[in-house]
Order: sequence, then structure tokens, then C-alpha cells
Amino acid sequence: MLRIYNTLAKRIEEIQPTTPGVIQMYTCGPTVYRDAHIGNLRTYLMADWVRRSLIHSGMQVTHIKNITDVGHMRQELAETGGDKMIMAALAEGKTIQEIADVYAGRFYRDEARLNIMEATVFPWASEHIPEMIAINERLLANGHAYERGGNLYFDVPSFEGYGKLSNNFGGDLLEGVRSDVDPLKRDPRDFTLWKAAEPGRDVKWDSPWGAGFPGWHIECSAMASKYLGEHFDIHTGGVDNVFPHHEDEIAQSEAAFGHQHVNYWIHAQHLLADGA
Repeated sequence: MLRIYNTLAKRIEEIQPTTPGVIQMYTCGPTVYRDAHIGNLRTYLMADWVRRSLIHSGMQVTHIKNITDVGHMRQELAETGGDKMIMAALAEGKTIQEIADVYAGRFYRDEARLNIMEATVFPWASEHIPEMIAINERLLANGHAYERGGNLYFDVPSFEGYGKLSNNFGGDLLEGVRSDVDPLKRDPRDFTLWKAAEPGRDVKWDSPWGAGFPGWHIECSAMASKYLGEHFDIHTGGVDNVFPHHEDEIAQSEAAFGHQHVNYWIHAQHLLADGA
């Protein structure tokens, strides 16, 4: 069986499927506001190699790779409502749907050219808003989230295991450099689960907290759990996703579901060109 470095365990481990003969695998897919670059594609090639190795070992692999077409915001953008999809649409003079369709199509094309196996399912974030809202409601009900001004935040201090993936236990690796942290947060480490729509925003959905849109991290928890269940085998992505994205994904998923979410976390390192 395949042996890999598990970022969560901090050691090389042999993959042992939860269900004999079956592997459930999730890969963080692209945010379709621009073309995937060679570094992005290296991460998807890594996931493909893992998948092919498991198939060669006799495993039946279900592979989910999401398409993010809404809500991808770094924390400093989240605090101002900035969304990469909206920013790209404005820059190119197109609708968000047009931007998403163009760059998703190019992504599928590029993967095919690299002979990357097609994912079992390519779920789109914008088509899974109800699942995101449902997880947020669970977090609110069990005391791991709070609402302020139509925004929903994850209460990081309420989750004892926060930092176990990245070793960021003290919250020293806060994303971004903004000094004007969202004043609605109880703790600077808290992250957005649902963002209230600012006046004039077209892309928004109704929710129990008012019209708004999802935070980036909740999208993967919703899509992964829908297609693979609340506990599955492998989650892959780039090393840049370890913190905050995957750390936050673990926190919200395990706080909502009450148990371990993923057994093996596999991350591709950055691709260096000319030593940089």
C-alpha cells in the first residue's frame, strides 16, 4: 500500500482505507477567476499520482475536486467583502458566470492535456449553498459560531484542536497584515463562515442571518461531506492551503460533526523556477 507524508500526523504513514478496498479522496480545486498556472497544476498532478498509485494497489477510488466560483476571499478581503470572482468579472467586463465558465473550461482542458484523470465529481461551490448553510446552523447550535451584524463567525477558542495541522497553536500566523481587524470578531483568529452582503451586491443568497454569501473555508467542508461523508480518507492540496484554509476546514468540520474529518492530509510543495 502507498506510504505518504501525512501533514496532520507529521510523519510518513501507510494509507489504510476506512472501508477495505475503497478510498475516498478530496482535492481542493481551482478558483475559476483566472487560468491555473504551472504551480497549481503541479498540485493536481500530485493528487493524480496518489490516485493512480492507489488504483494500482487495487483500491477503488472516489475522487472529488471542487470548483470555487464564489466566496474565495483572503481574510483581509473578507473584512471588506472582496471576492476574487467579482474582482475578475469587473476587470474583464464580464458576468461572474461568464468568468467561471471560461476558466473552468480551460482548467478541464489543461488537466486533460496533462493526462490527469477526470474527477469522479466536480462540484461547484455556488450549487451547494444549502449544504453550507446547514453546517453553519450546526456550528451555531453547538456553540462553535456566533452571529454579528448578519455575519457568521467561527469561534476559534471554542475548538480545542485548532492548530493541530499547521502547528499554529498560539495564533501567531494570522493571515494578512491589516491592522484594522474586523471589529465584529470576538477574537482576531475567528474566521468568516457567512458574510453579510454589502449594499448593491448582486451575487448573494438568503440565509437565516440575512442575504449574504459563504466564506471560502466552509465551501470545502460542505462539498466534501456531501459526496464523501463526514469522515473520509484523504484530502490533498497545495502547501499554501495548510494555513489558514485547511486548518479552518478541520476546525469547522470537526466542530460540526463531532469527530475526525480526514485521516490523511497530503500537500504538494511549491514549484521553484530558477531557484525562486
